[in-house]
Amino acid sequence: MFTRSTRLRLLPVPLLLALFWTPAQAQHLWFEPGDVIVSLEQGPVQWWLADGTPRGVLMQRVVGTGEGMAWDLAGNLYVTRWCIDPMCMTGNTVEKFNPMGVSLGTVGAGYDCGPHTLVFDKMGAAYVGLAGCRRSILKFMPGQVEPIELLAETENAGIFWLDLAADGCTLFYTSWGPNVKRFDACAGVQLANFNAGPLPGLDTQDLRVLPDGGVLVSNGQVITRLDASGAVVRTYQGPPEETLWAGLDLVGDGTFWVANYYSSNVYRFDLASGTIVDTFNTGTPPNSAVAVRVKR
Repeated sequence: MFTRSTRLRLLPVPLLLALFWTPAQAQHLWFEPGDVIVSLEQGPVQWWLADGTPRGVLMQRVVGTGEGMAWDLAGNLYVTRWCIDPMCMTGNTVEKFNPMGVSLGTVGAGYDCGPHTLVFDKMGAAYVGLAGCRRSILKFMPGQVEPIELLAETENAGIFWLDLAADGCTLFYTSWGPNVKRFDACAGVQLANFNAGPLPGLDTQDLRVLPDGGVLVSNGQVITRLDASGAVVRTYQGPPEETLWAGLDLVGDGTFWVANYYSSNVYRFDLASGTIVDTFNTGTPPNSAVAVRVKR
C-alpha cells in the first residue's frame, strides 16, 4: 500500500460516530464480507451491514468531499477527497481507514487535483484517477509515496471512475462522457473503447468489470450491462424519479448495489433479472450519495 504523506496536517475530529447500535451491531467491530460502504459528498462515509442495517458513520480526519473508495489487500478502506475551497487548500487527497473504520489520516502525495476514483491490484499497487487538472492516473507502488503518472485519454471529467480487469493490466474507466474507455497500465498504451456502440442514458459514471469479461456501468437514468464484446445485453432502471445512478459495486452473489445521487437512495438489483431486491435511504439530503463499495 502507499504510505502516509506528511505534507498534510491531520485534523483532530472524532474517529467513529455510532448510529443507534444494537448489541449485534456493537459486536460487528470489523469490516466484514457483505458490508456496504457509502461515501457522501458532504464528507462522511456510512457503514451499513449486509442486511441494510446502519452500522455507523466513519468520521473523517481529512477535510474534503467523499468520493471513490477501495479496499487494499489488508482490509483497509481508502476514500478519495476533493477540495472544498476555491484555492484547494484543503482536501485534494486520499484518506485511509483501518479495518475497524478508524481514520489513519492521509496517504500518498502528488495529487494534481480532483482524485476521484481508485483501485488496488493483486500486488498491492494503487491506481488513483484524477478528475481535474492533468486528468491522469497515478500509480502508487507498495511502500512508495510518490506516484508514477499514466496519461490516458479523457472526455469530459478526467478519470472519473475506474476498475481493473482480471489480467491485472487493463484499466476500464469512464470520463463522464459517452464511452467506457480502456488503458493498458502494464504497457502504458491507450486501448480502444470497450463499448461496441453508443450507450443508453446520459454520461457514464461508475463501472465494475464482471467475472465473464463484461462490464456493468451506471450512466444517468439507467445502469447498463455490456458483454465481453462490449455489446449492450441488459439495462436496469429503478423508479422514474431516479435519474442519476452513480457509484455501484458487485456483491458476488449475482446482485449489485448502486447509489442514486439525486435521491440519496441505494438499491440492490439482481444482475440476471433486473429485479430490485433491496433498498435503503442514506438519510441525507438529495445530491449526497456518491460511491458504493461492498466488502468481500
